[in-house]
Amino acid sequence: MTVAVLDVETTGLSPKTDRIIELGVVLLDDRGEVEAEFETLLNPVRVVVAHNALFDLRFLARELARAGQPGELPPTLCTMRLAPLFFGPGTRSLQALCGFVDIPLDHGHAALHDARATAQLMLHMLSSHLGEGSLAGAGVRVQFADDGRYQGFEALEHSWEELVETALAVDLVACDPCRTLPRDAATAAARQRDSYLGGLVAALPSLDDAPPSMAPYLTVLDEVLEDRLVSVPEADQLAALAAELGCGRDHVLTAHRLYLEALATAAYADGIVTDGERADLDRVAVLLGMTGKDVDLALTAVRSGAQVTVPRRPNAFLPPGTKVVFTGAMSRTREELEGAARDAGLVPMSSVSKQTGVLVCADPHSRSGKASKARSLRIRLISEAVFWDALDTAGAARVTVRR
Repeated sequence: MTVAVLDVETTGLSPKTDRIIELGVVLLDDRGEVEAEFETLLNPVRVVVAHNALFDLRFLARELARAGQPGELPPTLCTMRLAPLFFGPGTRSLQALCGFVDIPLDHGHAALHDARATAQLMLHMLSSHLGEGSLAGAGVRVQFADDGRYQGFEALEHSWEELVETALAVDLVACDPCRTLPRDAATAAARQRDSYLGGLVAALPSLDDAPPSMAPYLTVLDEVLEDRLVSVPEADQLAALAAELGCGRDHVLTAHRLYLEALATAAYADGIVTDGERADLDRVAVLLGMTGKDVDLALTAVRSGAQVTVPRRPNAFLPPGTKVVFTGAMSRTREELEGAARDAGLVPMSSVSKQTGVLVCADPHSRSGKASKARSLRIRLISEAVFWDALDTAGAARVTVRR
């Protein structure tokens, strides 16, 4: 008999719209020894244990349905519902319960770490004499529709042995393994994506007679970096444009430095570079294949009198009447942001809809409900820095450098 202790991390609270982003699984044998550990999505043809099982299983059922593998899930032991038998009424968080019995949980909300802690918590509770009797509703059988929609659950009064027998009697359909990407690989992939522009520069040939104007490249670069991310399609656009312009390595690197100096000019416009503005400059530098030293040089140039702007697309600035939504904790209060938007003729809104013109994000990696909906509706996402820059520098039409 194998027990799978699992935990999922999701993009939100609703399995209708949110998705599983990480699944951690710890497999235990009959003696409670760890057989294996996984960070992946799987079809659980085994006894399943989870903390707050109804939450995790609702997502798991949806993911299996999306993968074309709908079906009945086995009865599940919920350690959160089991906890009152051993600890009495009160706190139900995994962190708190592990703290009661000195189970380490140093990386909360990382799926594999949570699954390990849940496995130890389950073993601790079931090893006592209380684990020999009824689980008092801690066993659950969850009902789902074919499309993975949650329909309800039945609390089981079984003992642990009876729960195991019931689970093993469920006729489950095995599915083919799916492509997975563990956390370390996902982090490496994100790092590779984020450093794309630096890689582009390194890959370009060195040309002596570069074209006289980089305005087209800077214009597209401005569009790509307004959300402080570089997607694969955007990276392809830049590579294609650089090839069309006949850009060499030195020429593109010069364009990147020029772009960084333009951002430094905007940041220093009021004579102060805030911590948030410096962080934004550092972020862009990484995306451009540069470092914090390059940011220091750009700021030094600006403080010495250099003033740099970049060309803007005709629709780069927000026309009056544009509906704008804000998400995340920014450098200024929501009232200040909305006030500035109104002063510029924009229309602040509280939620994202098809009529939204732009979503201003504090965090370009945000997976909030607003950000997810905006992406699904193909609504433009920009960073806070770009929002202020758009309000401050409307009308700029070409690259100008004054030293």
